[in-house]
Amino acid sequence: LYYGSNFCLQHDLLFSPVCQDLDETKTYCLRRWCYVDLDSCKTNSSERIYRSDYFGSSSGLIFEDSGGIDLYYSYTTCNSTGADWEKYKREQLPADKVLGAVSLVSLATNVMPFGFKRGPTGDILNSTSPEYKNDSVPYQGVYIDYINELIGISNGDILMINYTHKSNAASVMNPTSTGTATVQDVADGLVNLAVGPYWITGERLKMTAFTVPLIYDKTVLVIPKPGSKISLIDQTAKVLQPFKPGLWALVVLIILLSALLSVWFSDEEKLMRSSGKTLRSPRTNKRRVRVYAKLALNSILQKGMFFFGASVEQEEGASLSNKLLMFGFGFFILIAVSAYVANLAAFLTRPVTSYVGTMQDVVDAGLAVCAHPALKMELELKWPSARFVFSDSDKEFYGVLHNYDAGNCAAMAIGREDTTTDGNLLEMFCERNLVYTDSLVLENISYFHLAFVKVSGFSYWILEGEKYHGISVQNSKRQYLPHVSCDVEFVGQEEDLGEYAQISPVNMILPIITFLVCALTAIVLHIFRKKKVRRASTEALRSFPRAVKSRLPSCRVEEIPKDGAPTVQVSKGCSFMAPNNEFLPVSYEEQVESLILDADEA
Repeated sequence: LYYGSNFCLQHDLLFSPVCQDLDETKTYCLRRWCYVDLDSCKTNSSERIYRSDYFGSSSGLIFEDSGGIDLYYSYTTCNSTGADWEKYKREQLPADKVLGAVSLVSLATNVMPFGFKRGPTGDILNSTSPEYKNDSVPYQGVYIDYINELIGISNGDILMINYTHKSNAASVMNPTSTGTATVQDVADGLVNLAVGPYWITGERLKMTAFTVPLIYDKTVLVIPKPGSKISLIDQTAKVLQPFKPGLWALVVLIILLSALLSVWFSDEEKLMRSSGKTLRSPRTNKRRVRVYAKLALNSILQKGMFFFGASVEQEEGASLSNKLLMFGFGFFILIAVSAYVANLAAFLTRPVTSYVGTMQDVVDAGLAVCAHPALKMELELKWPSARFVFSDSDKEFYGVLHNYDAGNCAAMAIGREDTTTDGNLLEMFCERNLVYTDSLVLENISYFHLAFVKVSGFSYWILEGEKYHGISVQNSKRQYLPHVSCDVEFVGQEEDLGEYAQISPVNMILPIITFLVCALTAIVLHIFRKKKVRRASTEALRSFPRAVKSRLPSCRVEEIPKDGAPTVQVSKGCSFMAPNNEFLPVSYEEQVESLILDADEA
């Protein structure tokens, strides 16, 4: 009645049977303490308090639950210390006994080779067979071996683990996931532990506690194995691949611009001689469209050959505008052809493949992905725009593959840790020509699920085994790795991006700017030259002697004042005496320019 109540006393020395026989290990018996009010101490003081686990103990010591009685005590409230009591509690546990020598009942996974049973003839038992549900038939597999190794290093802290199968009710409640059904039995208290590669999900976190992580399982994209294309179209398309489409369009535009400007910049008399026809109609004195179209086409073909030949042929006697244009065009050709040739060999020898190799590619293409239903919440959260198809059966990844076979999806999201040791499933991948990619869809962590207080104690042995004894699930898996008739890993999907990088207009910015500057400068010079010729023609015609004017017999020249300045009006249809003594209709400016040249020569 008075134990710990009302006063700060040496309650253990006065009332505890253990403290009646004092020795050096029981110095805590001499410490004063009392029970305190939890809320008052937490709110109004800074004294350290402890929850009592003394009541309900059959031994009168510690470690057993208080039977629903929540009492709290404090040493510092009585100007004492609880250090001796904490030391005594630690010393009561045997060395390396963090669990207290427990025996557990556990569920084992039924996924080959992680956990399975063999029948009398050595064949793998089906989970629905009566023999499988006979608990006297021992389990085998990766996780069974792993647990046995942990028991071996625990020095009796884990006495034994008895395995059993999951209940039928758990399967009914969780028909699409064997793992969640197993965790259900742990949550319901039917077993203490679930042994297997069980992911942590939001749903399972609400049900049970977890140990430290065992393995990090990567869910990756599984796709049909890409093959090389050998069609004529695919092979010939390689020639265009060194440049991006935008750059090819820019090359064509620069060739066209160079050709048209070259026609404009050329001497009109030379154009007339090269075309063999007059550039203007005899009746209307207007430019002939067909003649200029032919000249433009000829110039386009010429500039195209310049580009393909990686050189520019400079015409003798060309105008300054034309030379400047060809200078910019030639510099563009130099850089463009050099870059194209440097890239071409890599693209010509590159295998032509077409596939969606990443999860982002699948999302962008709007393709469906078959996935495990236990990951529904996590997958939809990470990939909200993806189209997932979830299996409605309890066949785990075989159900995912069944959905793929039914044509419900173009790819699958498959966990590597769960499937790369399943020889039967891998052979089914081989039959369907399926391969794992490196595209990460989701990363899962596998744990053991426990339903007893000492979760940290079991985690201790997991870490102890891995750190000091080399015990891990990965090491236990090695002896179970299957031999598969094909390579299920997609080798070579990662390409050297630098080797196959296409050249874009941005990479050609310097030659493009150089060409544009030269072209614009040439246009300005040509416009200036045309104006100068027109101005000189008016002045020259006024000062020419009658003998020169008489060379224009069919032209009527009149001086008409306009805005205070005299201008020259020439009759339409003027002709000019050609070297072959034929009259050719030309513009007035052409006639005058020719006369100026003749006068200069004279």
